[in-house]
Amino acid sequence: MIKTLFTYFPFAVFVLLAFVYILPACRAFKFGPRAQAAIAAFLLLCCSKFLCYQAFGGDAFNPELPQWLIWTWNWLYSGAMLLFALSVALFFVPRRVKAVLLPALAWALAAWGVWNGVKIPKVHEVEIQCPGLPAALDGYRIVQVADIHVSAAAPRWRTEAIVALANSVDADLAVCTGDIVDGAPRRRRRDVEPLKDLKAKDGVYYVTGNHEFYGEWATWSEIFGKWGMRFLRNECVFPHEGLALGGVDDEAIFRWRARATAPDVGSAFAAATNGEFRVLLQHKPKDARANVFSGVRLQLSGHTHGGVMPLLNLLVYNANDGFVRGEYRISADGAGSGQEGRLYVSPGCGQWAGFPVRFFDDPEISVLVLRRME
Repeated sequence: MIKTLFTYFPFAVFVLLAFVYILPACRAFKFGPRAQAAIAAFLLLCCSKFLCYQAFGGDAFNPELPQWLIWTWNWLYSGAMLLFALSVALFFVPRRVKAVLLPALAWALAAWGVWNGVKIPKVHEVEIQCPGLPAALDGYRIVQVADIHVSAAAPRWRTEAIVALANSVDADLAVCTGDIVDGAPRRRRRDVEPLKDLKAKDGVYYVTGNHEFYGEWATWSEIFGKWGMRFLRNECVFPHEGLALGGVDDEAIFRWRARATAPDVGSAFAAATNGEFRVLLQHKPKDARANVFSGVRLQLSGHTHGGVMPLLNLLVYNANDGFVRGEYRISADGAGSGQEGRLYVSPGCGQWAGFPVRFFDDPEISVLVLRRME
C-alpha cells in the first residue's frame, strides 16, 4: 500500500504541474509543440523515479542501481516536487519570472536537501543531566549511531566513515538504535560489514528499527551474530558498574514478522534488581513517557530523522508523541509516581532513498555525556 502510494502519487503531481507550471510557462514564452513535449517529458521522467526504481532496480525504495544514478534521480525527483510546491505557493508571480526563477530555485533547493541527506554526519556532543545517576557514572560517554540506512545509495565507504568518526570520540559505550540497513544480505552484506569494527570501552550494542524487518531479518540476524554484533531484544546487560542497558525490537513490526519480538520494557529490565541506572534503547521515541513507569531513566531513540524539514516535522511530531529531535525531560508526576527521566532522539546519520532530502536538519553522530543532577 505504501509503495503503491509513493510510486503513483508523483504522477498526480505531474498532472497538476501541467496546469500550474507547464502551460503558463509555455504561454509566456510561446513555446511550440516540440518544446512543450520536451518539458513535459523531462518532468514526467523526474516524477517517475519510484516506478523506474522498481522496473530497473528491483525495488521502488531500495533500487540496485549505481550510486550516482540514484542520487541524481533523487535530485531530479525532489526538484520536480519542489517546483510544484513553489508553483502553487507563487501562483500569482508573473509567468515569465516564474518560468525562469522557479526551476532554478527548485533544483538548487533539491541539491542542498539531497546533499544534506547523503553527506557524512558530524559529531554532536551534548551533556545530559540525569536524575538518579550514580556518582560512578558521572561523565560517562555514550556514542549513539542511529538510522544509517546502508544501501546502494549509501555504500561501504560511507559506513566506514561513520564508524571511524564514532570510534574517534573515546566513548565508554557505543549503541546503534536501529534502521541500520535497507536491502537484502546478498546485496548489502559488504556495505554493512564495517559496523562490526565499531568499538567502545564497555562494548557495542544494537536494537532493531523498522527497516531491519524489510530486508530478510532472519538472515541478517545470523550474519550480525557471526560478526559479534550484540542485539538487545527484551533483555539488558550490565556493561559498567551501576548501569543496566536494555533494548527492545521495534514496536510496530512484531505483529506480522515472525522473527521480531514483541517489545516488553519490563521484561527487558527483569534482571536489573540492584537499583542500577536504567538506559533503554528503543528505535521509536513515542513510548518514552510510558517507559518512565518501568524505571527507565534515559531512553535513546532515533527513527524521526530530526523531522526532515519544516512543515513535515509537524507530522513527525504528531506521530511520535511530540518527540522529534534532541533532549527531552520527561516527568511522570502527573500520575503520582514522582518519577523522572530523560529522552534523547538522534536525528540519525543518513537518509533512505525513498525520501532523500533534509532541510535545516543536519545528520549527526550523537555523543551523550551523562551528568549528575546538581
